[in-house]
Amino acid sequence: MLKKVLFILCPVLLFACTDAGKVVIPDSVLPKEKMAEVMVDIHLLEASMNLNIAEAENKPANLDLFSKHSTTKQQYDESYKFYTEHPELLTEIYQLVLNDLSKMQAETNSK
Repeated sequence: MLKKVLFILCPVLLFACTDAGKVVIPDSVLPKEKMAEVMVDIHLLEASMNLNIAEAENKPANLDLFSKHSTTKQQYDESYKFYTEHPELLTEIYQLVLNDLSKMQAETNSK
């Protein structure tokens, strides 16, 4: 009986001691900081298009923002899908996005 309990308890204890709760970001997924940078540019582009800013209307829709960040739309889409499947990580990314946009707004307001 003791052997059965130990047989069941040992793997449970080993699993509990591992970092199983931590999500490993695959190499094919953009790191959180880079993802946030791309998302900032995407949100700025969308905002300018929604406001019908003439400058945004005269440029291609993506403004080559993916090449600006040395990535592709496919890699961005795959990364976005990964992060939406891990909302705790997506929350961290959006916090970075909000911080960057707030800094930009503060710089604009101080001019």
